Amino acid sequence: MWTVTRQSQWPDGGQVVEISEGGIDYTNPGALAARYPGEMEEYADPREAVDAAIRIAEAWKADAPDKDILIDHGATGGMTMPFDGMELGEETSRELREWAEGRWEEVAKCDQCGEAISGNATTLIDYGDDWQFCGEHCAERWWEAQQEPEGEVDEDGDGAGERAFYYASRYHAASRLAE
Repeated sequence: MWTVTRQSQWPDGGQVVEISEGGIDYTNPGALAARYPGEMEEYADPREAVDAAIRIAEAWKADAPDKDILIDHGATGGMTMPFDGMELGEETSRELREWAEGRWEEVAKCDQCGEAISGNATTLIDYGDDWQFCGEHCAERWWEAQQEPEGEVDEDGDGAGERAFYYASRYHAASRLAE
């Protein structure tokens, strides 16, 4: 999870658009009020966060041409750690996009739909952590495909397997959250 904020850095007052890893709770405390689309939003895809940050930095620079607007990415770990910042330009944009592509490759993705998994993954009790899903809907779709060979239908139509899966997945998801 990545969050994009505009920051007025402490103690020198530098202006930096930050792409913080870890979500809204892991941004630096010098965040300014949201002014541009995409600010203070959490992104599961770092590539989207970089694109938003570049648009925000460009808009901020257009509104404040006398200020040095920098851009950077990093992880605070929940601490106050101002990012150094880089001047916005083609080279910086390219570097940020390369960084985001690398991070995207490392992001856990749903084994059913391929979307990024944010938060805790949904798993199936019978399969352990080998298969991870973005939510119960994808887990159920995957599970149903494993239970019925392609082209077959639930002959008695009672849906008992689906209900049993639903309750088992709810129990498993709750037990993972309690850990």
